[in-house]
Amino acid sequence: MTNVNSNVYKIINLLPDFLNDVPEIIRAFQPHIQISDDGAEIILKFYYNEPVNNHIFELIIDNLTYKLEVPLKIEDTDSLTVKSQTKRIIKNYLYKHFVSKLGVKLAYGSLTGVRPTSIIYRGEIRKEDVENYFKINFFVTESKAKLINDVHTNQIGFYCPSDTKIDLFINIPICKTKCKYCSFPTAVLAKSNDILEDYINCILMEIELKRNILENYEIGSIYVGGGTPTCIPDCLLDKLLKHLSEFANNIEFTVEAGRPDSISLKNLNIMANNKVSRISINPQTFNEDTLIKIGRNHNVDSIYEAYELSRLFSFCINMDLIAGLPDEHEKDFISSLNKTIALSPDNITVHSLSIKRGSIFMEEANKKDVSGVVTKMVDYSQSTLVENGYIPYYLYRQKNTFDNLENVGYCKPGKQCRYNINYMEETNTVLGLGAGAMTKFVFNKENRIERVRNKKNIELYMTDIINLAKH
Repeated sequence: MTNVNSNVYKIINLLPDFLNDVPEIIRAFQPHIQISDDGAEIILKFYYNEPVNNHIFELIIDNLTYKLEVPLKIEDTDSLTVKSQTKRIIKNYLYKHFVSKLGVKLAYGSLTGVRPTSIIYRGEIRKEDVENYFKINFFVTESKAKLINDVHTNQIGFYCPSDTKIDLFINIPICKTKCKYCSFPTAVLAKSNDILEDYINCILMEIELKRNILENYEIGSIYVGGGTPTCIPDCLLDKLLKHLSEFANNIEFTVEAGRPDSISLKNLNIMANNKVSRISINPQTFNEDTLIKIGRNHNVDSIYEAYELSRLFSFCINMDLIAGLPDEHEKDFISSLNKTIALSPDNITVHSLSIKRGSIFMEEANKKDVSGVVTKMVDYSQSTLVENGYIPYYLYRQKNTFDNLENVGYCKPGKQCRYNINYMEETNTVLGLGAGAMTKFVFNKENRIERVRNKKNIELYMTDIINLAKH
């Protein structure tokens, strides 16, 4: 028999595919509750009989049965509107149940999606009603409702859905060391030197193999990420960027330099000479002890050195910080943020730490922190960055994030990164090149996206490209 006082749940999900993310509401309340194969059961059952005038769902939670009806017309059975309403009703019931049971509210309420702004772009909210809409319909807190609204406002002029534009993403999944919070399938530089030249050649080969795709679009932006693209030998970086510069006439061209210890005057010159317009220098923190704990191979001095070198050029510069790093207190994060603001980069991105599957942090059995400390850090960053002239312009959420928060990109007005907005809001097609890169074919008129991913393993990816070139 289910123990009504138990906070251990087994999820039995019998919902249809379009409701497959409903259990995320339950997971969002971790660690206040636990998900296990043993313990109490949450049973989600779906009933549907034709012809019918409603969907009927049954939720059994803590021995309490909820029967939910979603009225609909038969011809609307598969409409996106009905599916959206159905999902909202079920999630709200689950959310209200656990708020009542645990006495805990979540900053984003019953919202579980990666992109909260997508709800605005669906056109169901009047601009003047946005904040109230999120508070009333999803129980989002006032500050987060305002943040979502501000992000949407600051995308005006940059949010441009198009079926004729394409962005290029080139993946260099190589780093000097593996950061403990990272879940990307990156390779360590020292173990990859013997295949780097072949890997870059395969990317160039893939570009040529896919020129027929590019011919159908107008290229809007280029983003070279990873990994740390600037950690590869300068000659290979130059070879790659020179090839890409052919497509980079008067468009945004970003290289995620990332680690300060990978940046040199030579590779900055290479980037500038190949039309790169934006780079990232990502300290993550200005605390020396934390840098060691998270597996970064640089010190605070190298952050300043890389930034000063970069300012010799005309790059638009982004700097990343992470709130919630191990053993950091509010004062540590505030210090890092204030030091970043003092440098006055064009963009500052504030990430809330997430314990991701595949990361060293996950392997070390670290748990999601919901103590409220990261909330204080993030709240401080939001108010302080705005006071210093920065505006929030893109936002996304991840699973298992401390205090169930978000990642936000801030910038000086007019310095929005188009690629970030396009990718997060899924406004146009992205052609992914390199190992693990994802291609997303976006069909705005059909409200449809097709995804194709390259093999994550570098050697397997190269084998695929070589075989394609032979045919």
